[in-house]
Amino acid sequence: VTHCYERPSYPDWPYNVFTMVHARTVAACGELIAALARESGIAEYSVLFSHKEYKKTRLLYFTGEVEAWERQHGL
Repeated sequence: VTHCYERPSYPDWPYNVFTMVHARTVAACGELIAALARESGIAEYSVLFSHKEYKKTRLLYFTGEVEAWERQHGL
């Protein structure tokens, strides 16, 4: 699990916990999700698979870019 969020549920969408899990195959992902459901006691869940990754940027800290931008703009 790389992400885990609690969100409000709605009458047409009863789920309030969202997680992102990763596996090498759809079958392995299904097995992992089923195991997580068993261990957590969650009986009802829905699985949504990603089909496209739009942007992935690793966050870099303390690179000096912010300070350079501030100097360039007189801040």
